[in-house]
Amino acid sequence: MTVRRPPTRVGGALSSLGLVGLVSLTGCAGFAGSAPAAAPTTTGTTSSAPTTAPATTTAVPTYELPETCAGLLTSRQLDDALGARLPGTSTYVVGTPEPGIGRTGRVTCGFGVTPATATAGASDPLLEVSVFTYTDAAAADERLEALTAVQEGHGVPAGTAAVPGAQSVLFAGPADTTLVATVEARTVSVTLVPGLLDAAGTRTALERLAAAVLGTAPAATTSPQAERPAGTSGPTSTG
Repeated sequence: MTVRRPPTRVGGALSSLGLVGLVSLTGCAGFAGSAPAAAPTTTGTTSSAPTTAPATTTAVPTYELPETCAGLLTSRQLDDALGARLPGTSTYVVGTPEPGIGRTGRVTCGFGVTPATATAGASDPLLEVSVFTYTDAAAADERLEALTAVQEGHGVPAGTAAVPGAQSVLFAGPADTTLVATVEARTVSVTLVPGLLDAAGTRTALERLAAAVLGTAPAATTSPQAERPAGTSGPTSTG
């Protein structure tokens, strides 16, 4: 691109000499039949701005309530935590959502259930495990606080429990011992009847079971020794 400088001012007037000279040179070249010299051009180089790949986010998978008791806890996990296999069978119950308290779902599995007979109904489970899902972590925390208040109102104080990555409490009452652990919008409740293990063994077993359900269980170590419940025979799979 040819850049023409504007006429210079000399003493406040335009310089006629510059304009006449420019016209004369251009006219002579044209009549001589030769092409005018090409105006110098400047080739500009452009550099593209560095591009950054758009950030990608991985969606956190939504927790789905298990559809079977085996999907909640395997026989191996039960045996490792309790130190022995529970007799009887298992039961599976699906709870209904409760929007009023932010609960979106619940499943409860009973393990160590003696099946019903022609003369007697099924027994209560020796071990009961429930999983609750909520709209958010705040709703789950509120339910844990409400449960703690109810238990303490019945004379059962909240004790300490250790479940990796979870907020957990232990309620040791005369009828059973329950551990409740909450991780984000999910809560696990594990209840064991007395007589299977001593107090320390019960707490350890409940901690391991809750961690297994929540997926935060450490590598398996030695299992607490369990006494076989009175009136039971050899080991039977709970399914």
